[in-house]
Amino acid sequence: MSEDTQYSTTEAPGVHGQDGLLAPKVATLSKAMMRAAQLHARSRFGLSQMEWQIVMLLAVFQPVAIRRLADIAMADAAQISRAVAALARKQLVERGTSARDGRQAALSLTQQGTDIALLLRQLSWQRNARLLEGFSPQQTAGLFDMLDVLIARAMREETDNTDRGADSEQE
Repeated sequence: MSEDTQYSTTEAPGVHGQDGLLAPKVATLSKAMMRAAQLHARSRFGLSQMEWQIVMLLAVFQPVAIRRLADIAMADAAQISRAVAALARKQLVERGTSARDGRQAALSLTQQGTDIALLLRQLSWQRNARLLEGFSPQQTAGLFDMLDVLIARAMREETDNTDRGADSEQE
């Protein structure tokens, strides 16, 4: 029996007691994938989890203000700021001045930070290929389509719950 099929869905490690709930399954997958990526980033480049996340996000969203980066990362701005300071000391991130607002710092990767981000992205693609091995292109596309729908619905739930909370406070 292969490693992937030695457990039925209900017997797989970390799945007990989830009663068909989506969030625990997605969280387990996400945590396992993030942990593998972060451990590699730590061992190869000495990056903490937050530093790794910032490098990967800056590769896509730079230049960006700390507050906006915190929103994208769904993290506390103070936590982001501390990690950015550590990345600046490692000469992976630089603070420029925002063209729109001269008071606000615009974060960007240095060339060394960009090189590391590219290597981390390549490793992510390799990990992605290993995880999706055995699925047809149609199955993979279907999975991504379903995930996009679920993400949009979850974000709508968050907004709806925030709106409901504001409504109940006004009563």
